[in-house]
Amino acid sequence: MDESGIHEGAQVCVVAGYWGSAKKWRRLENRWREIINNADEPSLKEFHSSQFWNSKGGRRGIFASWSDEKAAKFIDDLTSCMVDSRLFPTSAALVTAEWKKRTKEERMFLTGGTYDVVNNRWVTVGAANRIYFLPFQIALSNPAITCKPGLHVQYFFDLNKQFKKHALDLFHYMKNEKRSNFRHRMGGIDFPTSEEAPGLQCADLLAYQTHKSAKERIKRAEPMEMDELSPLFRKLVSGSRERYQFPFLDNNGINLALQNIPAHLRGPAWRKLPVEFRD
Repeated sequence: MDESGIHEGAQVCVVAGYWGSAKKWRRLENRWREIINNADEPSLKEFHSSQFWNSKGGRRGIFASWSDEKAAKFIDDLTSCMVDSRLFPTSAALVTAEWKKRTKEERMFLTGGTYDVVNNRWVTVGAANRIYFLPFQIALSNPAITCKPGLHVQYFFDLNKQFKKHALDLFHYMKNEKRSNFRHRMGGIDFPTSEEAPGLQCADLLAYQTHKSAKERIKRAEPMEMDELSPLFRKLVSGSRERYQFPFLDNNGINLALQNIPAHLRGPAWRKLPVEFRD
């Protein structure tokens, strides 16, 4: 898993990545390294989207000198590697402007806070100022929900080190939450470098393109059909299993996540959901 859009001023915060069997990951990582090596670029050790594309969509750095044909083939080879490995994508996109409309109590609840309604007090307070942690929880949940009984998900995140402590606390809370029906499928969590774990470079590419697509959706102010997405993004999510594994957390999406918050903690932005969202 990787993130995009946690910086100040970002329109949307995204966590995205892939999951699959250890065998699939070994096959992908071997081929991924071959593609990097075959690019015949001595300084290229790993792929990062922000080092390939600039803010206007053009190429930057060492890639700016490549021909369009070489660059297109390189990206196509990487995405084909991911698709051919038959890994499953997931993402969660949280609209920053909608997040900022929420009260501190709502944000505490959304980032792992638990409220004791009997004693009218917070048991755990979450991280109200860490927008990252709502999509982070979804990223933890989706693979575990889908994982077959008897198997465990081992998580790898390319996570900013300043968030690591709370991320670990949140992970262990979710893993020990007795009301969860997937906690027993959650294995361990680790934070390797993307050079050590090429799968993180795959997550980087998906997170970057998800962030780009989410900004376009905000601009349009309406959902986008699959054929309206960029060919690259369509390819990256072509192995998807369920639509719910790609939540877009705008006002309705956040209200859905707040369904179980005690009524007296709801803020002015909370609205009862339309039937199609509740279903």
